This record gives sequence, C-alpha cells and structure tokens, in this order.
Amino acid sequence: MFVAKPGEYRKAAPVSFAKRILTDAQKAVFADSPTRRSILKFLDELSRTQTFYLNGKPKSHCSASLISKELSSFFAIDPKSLVELLTDLYDPHDEWEYKTSEKGTDKLYGNCLGSLFATTPEWISLNLPEGAIGGGFTSRFVLLSADARYKSVPIPPQPDESLYASLLSDLHHIGMLQGEFIWEPGGKQLYETWYETLPQKIKDTRDERLHGYIARIHAIMLKTAMCLRLSYSDDLILGEKEVGSAIRLVESVLANASTALSAQGRNPSGLDMEKVMVQLRTFKKIPFKDLMRINYRNTSKMQLDEILAGIEAMGHCQVETDTYTLERTIIWLGGADGKGGVRR
Repeated sequence: MFVAKPGEYRKAAPVSFAKRILTDAQKAVFADSPTRRSILKFLDELSRTQTFYLNGKPKSHCSASLISKELSSFFAIDPKSLVELLTDLYDPHDEWEYKTSEKGTDKLYGNCLGSLFATTPEWISLNLPEGAIGGGFTSRFVLLSADARYKSVPIPPQPDESLYASLLSDLHHIGMLQGEFIWEPGGKQLYETWYETLPQKIKDTRDERLHGYIARIHAIMLKTAMCLRLSYSDDLILGEKEVGSAIRLVESVLANASTALSAQGRNPSGLDMEKVMVQLRTFKKIPFKDLMRINYRNTSKMQLDEILAGIEAMGHCQVETDTYTLERTIIWLGGADGKGGVRR
C-alpha cells in the first residue's frame, strides 16, 4: 500500500501500471468500488473456473488482485465490512465458508488475494477503525511511504513498448508455472536464523503500530522471495540469494512505515507534531519565527511551544536561544540514534 500526501509523490502511477499489465495478461483484477457481496460473487465465479494441479489432481482456486489508486474509492460503500473481509481472506483457505441471502451458505475454494492500494495518512486516520491500524488490517500490508521525493520527472518519457511486451510475456509464462517451492540449504538456514531475530526486533521497534507487521513479516518475506526467484528462474527453489534480498526489502519498509500512520492516534496534537517533525527534518535548522509562519494556520504560539517541547523530549530536536536577541532556533537531531540531523 502506497501512503503519502495527496499529489506530492505520484503514488498512483505504479498502481495504474499494475492494473494495466495484469489486465493485459488476462489475470483476474477487481478495481471497482465494491461491496462485500460483489467481491464474494467475483471470487465465487473464479473458484468455479480456475484450477491448478497438485499431485496430478485438479484443485479449484480463486486467485485475484484487488487494485485501486484511491483506497477511499475502493472502500467508499462499506469500509468496515471490507476491512473484515480482506483481513479474513489474507490467509489462504482450502475452503472458506460464508453466508449468502440466496443460498444460506456458500464456499470459496483456494483463495489467494493480492492487493495494491494508494491512499493518504489522513484518510487512514479518519476512515479505518482504530483496531485495524497496526492490528489486523494494516499489519497485513507492506506500507510504502516517504516524506521526500527522491527524484523529479517533469516530462515522463514514452514507455518502451518492446520492454512492456517482454514483461507481459514473462508474466504469462510465470502464470503457467505450477508446483511447490523447495529450500536450498543456504536459503533455509538464512531464513531460520533471521526468523529467530524477529522477537527482539519487535522489542526494539518503538512504534507499537508496526509490531503486527513485524510479527507477520516472515510470511511477507517468503512471498517476496518467491517473486524474486520467478523473476529470473523457472526453478521453484528458495536460495540464499533471493531470501537475503527479500529480507532486505521487507525490513527497509520499517524506516518510513510510521510515516504512513502518522495521522493516527489519540493525541489531538499528534498530527500537527508529525507535520512539524517533517518540516524540521527538511530544514534541519530553522528559526522559531519562521516555523511559526509556516504553521500559524493550524497552531497557536502556545501549541507550537508544546509541540516542540514534545519533540525535544523525544530527543529529535534541540532548541537554542540567542543570549542577546532571545530568538530561538530549532535544530533537527534526527531519530533516537541521531541520524538525519545537523552534525554538531
């Protein structure tokens, strides 16, 4: 899930590309504003037509992708029931029973859902139940977020159609592969060693909203490793190369994942504090009067003082007062480890 401020980080582009290439590859894609009933009907139809072979025997499955460049649009009708449904269907089930108004009960077979959404921190805070944030729902997503654009492309080049055709051909080919992944000894050993570090990683992560993600990170890592392997080989093997790369990828998300959830919390000044921290991280060093000019629409002088006191108490900034003018300057020190701040 791409999470960033509206209009600043072009998060819709990769979502639109994913929808296009999966549709062109004739894969099952659901991208409208759905209801719980419409998704279940869609998956039910898939489970009646899609099969794969396991040990020589056909098995039904309903594999699909849920894609939307605006999560607000996807959840427009009934967000609560969709959150519950997607949380339940995150894990695969050989059979998943549900109630219907026509038949009483029905079943889905072999569910496998992939989701790619884009939204903003504010929308998450205002529309998702508190229990879904950091708990069952968001912890099942890889939250990709940022507070700075790493490059600017004023005029995007025309897409390379030959490269797109090659990617599409590869996707068709990958979609035909069947079988069970097996371990290479090096890959299995690396996975087991890394898995044992996860409880300590949870303890070391101060943002408790990320604890659920870390608790499930091993499953996300394995899925990522499988995708990396299939990007260059038809052999269904998990080796040290792809496992190591997958570990680095899923752990790198933790650096900015808190930004995705920055608008959520019970503290009424929490959102303003997050905004000020982003500003300090950007400017590194800024006079108080300039910071006040930036934030006067949302905070009073007293509120800004309280916000800065909180940020300073966390060790992220330092406030210095000029002896003669009494003017204050705020210096960004970075995180708890001091990274990202002004070198003293």
